[in-house]
Amino acid sequence: MSPQQRALEALMLTEVYSVSPDQKVEDALKFLDEKGIRVAPVLDENGVLLGMFSTHELIKSLVPLHALDGSLPTLHFAHGAAPVIAKRMRKTFPDLVKDHYERSVVSVDTDVNTWECLRILTKYGSPLAVVEPKTNKLIGLITEQSAMETLIHYQDEEGDDED
Repeated sequence: MSPQQRALEALMLTEVYSVSPDQKVEDALKFLDEKGIRVAPVLDENGVLLGMFSTHELIKSLVPLHALDGSLPTLHFAHGAAPVIAKRMRKTFPDLVKDHYERSVVSVDTDVNTWECLRILTKYGSPLAVVEPKTNKLIGLITEQSAMETLIHYQDEEGDDED
């Protein structure tokens, strides 16, 4: 294993909670809540990354499209939204995850270096999926938290030396 791959492995979480595209939205949300996470990779039966299921994506599906595409600059005029949102949510719960996940996921393969991981995390946010180059099978996730913990650990190992 190259030093670059060892560094990537240090940044990465390899025990990853995932959901199935055929799982009900309600069950997937309960799973996220039980695990204390907001996002989980959607994997097929072979471990191939299909996308990310998140509370953010689900909330986006509840908000009127016109409020997201710029047609409506604000929803301040909308009062009494709670019953409408609750009704939309009840309709969404029996849906399957495959109808409510982000398909365009930023990912890296095992050849990426630490600087590039940090650049991508800074630009796109967390989590960053690490996949096998040819199969797109999920190897792990790099989160802002896992990267920071690793960098703090490296700092502690190196001491307070200045470059």
